[in-house]
Amino acid sequence: MRSHILGRIELDQDRLKQDLDYLATVPTVEEEYNEFSNGFWKNIPLYNATGGSEDRLYRDLDGAAAQPTGHAAHVPYLNEIITTVYNVDRLQMARTRNLKNAIVIPHRDFVELDREVDLYFRTFMVLEDSPLAFHSDDDTVIHMRPGEIWFLDAAAVHSAVNFSDFSRQSLCVDLAFDGDFDEKEAFADATVYAPGGTPDIPHRKPFTAEHRERILSLANVIERENFRDVLFLLAKLHFTYDVHPADTYDWLIGISKRAGDDKMVEKAEQIKGFAIGARELGERFSLTTW
Repeated sequence: MRSHILGRIELDQDRLKQDLDYLATVPTVEEEYNEFSNGFWKNIPLYNATGGSEDRLYRDLDGAAAQPTGHAAHVPYLNEIITTVYNVDRLQMARTRNLKNAIVIPHRDFVELDREVDLYFRTFMVLEDSPLAFHSDDDTVIHMRPGEIWFLDAAAVHSAVNFSDFSRQSLCVDLAFDGDFDEKEAFADATVYAPGGTPDIPHRKPFTAEHRERILSLANVIERENFRDVLFLLAKLHFTYDVHPADTYDWLIGISKRAGDDKMVEKAEQIKGFAIGARELGERFSLTTW
């Protein structure tokens, strides 16, 4: 995997708690690309292109500065981290993200934007530990520990899950560059940049032909009415078994073919293309409209 630990900061738990208490009061609304998630997935923009507190769409700023939203003033500790740890001249967006008893299906980001994908630089820091919360990056699953600052390769096929109701609040800070750069340029505080940390990589079970056959046997129960549910079930399997997250879509296509429903096959192929292929900025996809 290309995702890796960039450094680590000691979180001030007293100051952090005050910010987390505020974030918990912010109402949950429909998210951009909510077709990617199932369960509690909450994104709160702190900096974005417009300064709008409800603007959750990531977009290129074309040299303009990211603007603080109304939420930023209510989370002074997180705002301090953003403005003192990171290179704000390259800031595109900063947001908190929470996931509880939920999964974000495998997908690729930045495919709808204009820069080469390697010029986008996403950092991710978990603020509170949830032992059953994991991320995946291509062929690897990781458990992020609080305070670790990660480069998250969002241009690769990746996913996230929390198998519990324990909150997994995190801070996602997106930067972008105009040409070749050194990743330490992402930081205003050079002392934070300390790559080489050992990640927490959980063990996954071997995946066998028998497992694959069991998955494909879902053709016996899949219907258009539960198509979305089957997709989210399949998306969880790579966190337990040693398979690539993109296999989720190949299984869905195979199940749909066995079920003998051409419209279902078409839908499965379309969601694969939308999630890990190409899409337009702001384009949406329905898993329930036939």
